[in-house]
Amino acid sequence: MNTVLRDKKFLAKAEILAYTGVCLLLIGFLFNRVVNNIGFFLIAVYTLIRIREAKKLLQDPWMISFVLIAMVPWVSDLLLEGTRFYLYRGDMKLMLPVFPLFFMAWQPSDRDIRRISILFLVLMAVSTVYSMYHYLTDFKNMYMTYKQSGVVLTLSKKDHIRIGWATAVSCLLAADMARKSPFRWSGGLLYLYAAAQFGFLHVLGSKTGLLLLYAGLLIYLIWSLPGQRKWMAAVLIPLMMAVPVIAYKTIPSFEQRVNFIKYDFEYYSRGEYREGLSDANRFYSLMAGKDIIRSHPWLGTGFSRLQGHVNEWYKANRPEIEQKNYFLPTSQIIIYWASAGVAGLLVILFHLIWPLTRKTLLTNTLFCAFFIPAAGSFTFETHLENQLPLFFYGFFTAFFWFRAGFGRNHSPEGI
Repeated sequence: MNTVLRDKKFLAKAEILAYTGVCLLLIGFLFNRVVNNIGFFLIAVYTLIRIREAKKLLQDPWMISFVLIAMVPWVSDLLLEGTRFYLYRGDMKLMLPVFPLFFMAWQPSDRDIRRISILFLVLMAVSTVYSMYHYLTDFKNMYMTYKQSGVVLTLSKKDHIRIGWATAVSCLLAADMARKSPFRWSGGLLYLYAAAQFGFLHVLGSKTGLLLLYAGLLIYLIWSLPGQRKWMAAVLIPLMMAVPVIAYKTIPSFEQRVNFIKYDFEYYSRGEYREGLSDANRFYSLMAGKDIIRSHPWLGTGFSRLQGHVNEWYKANRPEIEQKNYFLPTSQIIIYWASAGVAGLLVILFHLIWPLTRKTLLTNTLFCAFFIPAAGSFTFETHLENQLPLFFYGFFTAFFWFRAGFGRNHSPEGI
């Protein structure tokens, strides 16, 4: 009897550890990287404590892909740099497999999932209020900032790309919660929240956030319509596509953002470069990645040495660009191929494609609305090269995977 009581007390303390870790991860994402680190440490400890609950997940092919994505850069850095491997990005990616293992170990209830969802929505509301305050109180300067490829101030270390993505995810999550809410008042509030975040994304003008938002909404719409009402998509999709046109006519920051994108394109499409062009830097980084792959197609350069090869490409091909703009290829797929050769390419493609072969995942509306756009964005974004983007991708991929049912039966075969 005393043993049972001790076990219950221990599990209760462990639950507090899990909750605290999740809260610190989400708060740290917006406000402080050290807080995010502490949150990760707590969930890692919790996962180790309950590793017996999580180890069955290691039999699942998709979970193995999480491990491989994390291990390939780490092994590459270790082999090339020896004991100096920790100076590079490889060891950071070892965070990635912890997130699905944590959810498998924790087995959060439906109430826990709702609490996590509400906390995330509240935090993203704070993020939006913060940005809108700066936008409205300093409108003239903000207008000029948008004319020069800048955006309004954001949280998450001013990473407007990840803020845009997180805002898009909060939109989808709020709409899904509203649709399933048993109470009219809460459903109404959630729809209002989703509409407000939808509007804010157009004010922010994050290209990645808007692409992921519209792709997610399109998938959510098509997946959620019953078979006999699929025809409604033919009416709703054109209406949805008209929104950016309306936003261009009515939101000054969105108008200037679109104008700058067109201005930027006119130069780099002709092979010309001007300081301050943002998409041009992305374009040239992709050209660098393409040429590096052509030179090292099978084995790659190694993750720790990719930046050096990129620097050499810029000096040889675009000497007018300053070294501060020598970006790694802005495509996670190209980074893995250029760094680890064909093996790296196959690992990341397997990770991105495998979930779409699983019926349980492919038929889960919210999972697909989140993951399919996220997977597509690996072609033009680098979500695994810095701590906070890596956290966001890893945590929410595991979160929506768990919501889709992977942990409910403890069986990889049922995923």
